[in-house]
Parts: sequence; C-alpha cells; structure tokens
Amino acid sequence: MADAKFSFSPTELQGISAAEVGRVPAFDFDERGRGAFRLVDGALVERSGVEAVKQWFALMLRQPPDAIPVYRTDASTALGVDRTLLQKRAPLGFITAEIERQVRETAAFNPAIRTVDSFVFTRLRRGLQVEFTAHLRTGEDTEVTAYVDSE
Repeated sequence: MADAKFSFSPTELQGISAAEVGRVPAFDFDERGRGAFRLVDGALVERSGVEAVKQWFALMLRQPPDAIPVYRTDASTALGVDRTLLQKRAPLGFITAEIERQVRETAAFNPAIRTVDSFVFTRLRRGLQVEFTAHLRTGEDTEVTAYVDSE
C-alpha cells in the first residue's frame, strides 16, 4: 500500500506490559455513539494501563479498516472492524465469526495484548454488542464490551 503511515506488520511488534502503554487522553462515547474528550475544569483527563487498553479497543471497534490514513499499515491486515457486514443479508454466525477474526487481527497491533478470547455477541438494534476477554502481557485480564453498529 503506497500511502501507509505505519511501515510494520503486527508480527514485528515487541510486547509490552499494559503499564507501559503510557498516558492517553480519556475519550468517552455517549449513548448515540458520539465521542468526545473528557475534560475536568478545562483539563484533559488521562487514562493509562488497562484503562488505556480498553479505550484503545473501544476506538478500534469503531474504526472501519483503512478508512483513516493515520491507521494504515503496510501489512495485509488492517486495523478496525468492517461494520458494513451488519448491513448484508448473511447468516449471523458468519457475521460474528468475521467480526471475531477482525478483532483478533486488530488486537495483534497492540503490543500490550497477548490474546483475546471468550467472545459473546448480542444482537442490539442495528448492531451487535461484542464482549470478550483481553489477556495482557502482564498476566492481567480485562473484560471489553463495545457496540458495533451498522452505520
């Protein structure tokens, strides 16, 4: 891909612990799926460690593959989840298997994550609630819940 911003693939990443993820600005989503940075008295609230990893998943599950240039890579694997799957007339089993594959491939880009498993999908409105367990390189486990909509 000629316009890739990251010139690496997930297999080239070195593992780090969740504590080494660093500080990131807190970004929250409302019930309509709109997001905004969290401010307290005009200052950005920060997240680190496991909370930063959970936020990373929340953002990546809303990220369509190759939609935003800064997230493009040279690898054949793209970060994000193809939400247009939910608009197709395909069996729910196929859609959930494909979303699970995309989540696993996206998780490979985060060096703090060792594996993801225990997926549970719940059909809500025009989307799916995706729940899974992320196993971090520190040995910690964290439960991730996100809503993947069709829009």
